[in-house]
Amino acid sequence: MADGIVTEVISERLGRDRNRARLAVAYEFSVGSDGPYTGECFWTPAFFPLRRVSSARKRLRKNKRVRVRYRPDDPSVNTLDGGVAKLLNRLEVQG
Repeated sequence: MADGIVTEVISERLGRDRNRARLAVAYEFSVGSDGPYTGECFWTPAFFPLRRVSSARKRLRKNKRVRVRYRPDDPSVNTLDGGVAKLLNRLEVQG
């Protein structure tokens, strides 16, 4: 596991009628002196997606510290620890 930072947060509308949405979170991290590595993780809520993605986008900011899981033999294969949903839950608890 490594410490990283959020580099971009984007809300995207999906589907032909654009009534679905997802949140894209880009981040970067280093492993010792190796890096930086980058990654991207997505969150697509099942209920009230437009409102929930918009709300999440306002709470999650660039430069937010995050934990990143990576493959030890290839850190370019990585993801946020627990995904975007866990990150958003932590923000609610910190409140």
